Amino acid sequence: MKLRVLFSLAILVSCAAKAAELHDLPAAGQQTSALEVHAGADFAAIRPALEAFQRRHPGVRLRYHEFGTLELYSDFLERYPQTPDLVMSSAMDLQVKLVNDGYAQPYRSPETERLPDWARWRSEIFGITYEPAVFVLNTGFLDNEPVPVTRAELIDLIRRKGDQVRGRIGTFDIERVGIGYLVWSHDNQRTASNGRLLELFATQEARLFTSSAAMLSALVRGDIVIAYNVLGSYAHAWAKRHPLLTVVLAEDYTTVIMRTAFVPKNARNPEDARRFLDFLLSNEGQQVLADEASLYPVRGDILGETGASRLRLTFNSPLRPIPLGVPLLVQTDEMKRELILEEWRRAFGSPNRQ
Repeated sequence: MKLRVLFSLAILVSCAAKAAELHDLPAAGQQTSALEVHAGADFAAIRPALEAFQRRHPGVRLRYHEFGTLELYSDFLERYPQTPDLVMSSAMDLQVKLVNDGYAQPYRSPETERLPDWARWRSEIFGITYEPAVFVLNTGFLDNEPVPVTRAELIDLIRRKGDQVRGRIGTFDIERVGIGYLVWSHDNQRTASNGRLLELFATQEARLFTSSAAMLSALVRGDIVIAYNVLGSYAHAWAKRHPLLTVVLAEDYTTVIMRTAFVPKNARNPEDARRFLDFLLSNEGQQVLADEASLYPVRGDILGETGASRLRLTFNSPLRPIPLGVPLLVQTDEMKRELILEEWRRAFGSPNRQ
């Protein structure tokens, strides 16, 4: 069964546009060790946290491999028993599957114990950042109309402005992007709006993207005017630089995923992996994520505009985190996955992939 799942995921990964990239950060002082991190976070976003860790541990050389989330999962299984020292990804379902299949080692520390129960599981996998799935509009096309703040209002807007939005809606390609599949399949269980959105996306010739950055770049250029299910941290960072972009946390509900991390059972340098994990979960590390990395820290006591507590106070949206644990394994069930993907394929036919 594991080989079948790996094979099907490998086929998807082979279609992905983004190859893994190595970012090598030499030790700030005399090198005493090397830490191998495989992750799905954009290097530009996570770099301030990596550099802050090295300031505390100047002898550690950091080798950061940036993957797409499906690639990350497939690469881990293909390389096993050779593994990195830490695995970090926003595709929570794939992360939990690896942990459930016995690839992680347990770890407890004061920092991991401070996490809320929904942000850790079996003392083996831990939430690092808090990521609302948002929609973003280039408001230049709205003609002073109010910005839609619910899925129903977004659907109504797309229907009314059909000619203006045809070919100019973007969303994740859920066949090629792990986080895209996770959020879409989770929302399928929560609301009937997904069916209406899928129908509209197909009839309006929506474009399918492999990353939040690619969608946001297309929004800024005006190639698309609506981006759906973008990761909120990236969206807010882009909106700061481009005033025409408006970020919406839907007021009916906003799904929140976590970027999670675990230390593999076969890690060659588990000591530094645990140090890095503790740093990311510490007051200092979480504040760096909030202030310098444009990522949302998972802990509610961290101040700053990207803190979870600030999000709850600032937006009307009910934020609904996907909790870590066994229910996420349903998302990786091969039959369930195929049903969702088949519905997606029937709707899109020959998709407009970017």
